[in-house]
Amino acid sequence: MHYTFRYSTQVKVLTALGLLTLGLLLYLLCAEENWISFARIVYVEGVVLLLYPPLSMPLSLTDDGEEVILRRLLWTTRYSRSVYDITEERSEVAEQALRVLGSGGYFGFSGLFYKSGLGFFRLLKTESTTHYLRIQRKGGSWPLYIACHSSKP
Repeated sequence: MHYTFRYSTQVKVLTALGLLTLGLLLYLLCAEENWISFARIVYVEGVVLLLYPPLSMPLSLTDDGEEVILRRLLWTTRYSRSVYDITEERSEVAEQALRVLGSGGYFGFSGLFYKSGLGFFRLLKTESTTHYLRIQRKGGSWPLYIACHSSKP
């Protein structure tokens, strides 16, 4: 099965605002004359923080029966069923979850989240849905929930 990630309107708006901010920071970085200024350090940090989400944006998810393959813009991650427990869930896992570290809508919702009763978990979500693929290393903690609309990714 194959699933291509779609981006909700909310994610598209937040992404556009993030890209505008990135452009402004790049402009300010180039306009700064003093190379060792505090402002330059802040601009560089901002650029780095705003570059990671687009470079790690999810493109597609493929399940060939033996492994699930998550393709991102610059890299691919393979989750083998012999190493990971992979299940489909219908839940409201992302509802009222606290984002601990990660992106809150810029190229999707991704990162480390916390929800009471569930604990810490990683999330990759580009649109609203109640269907998730849950991937967790056997015996491990912090499962990864990947939001997808189809009954199989």
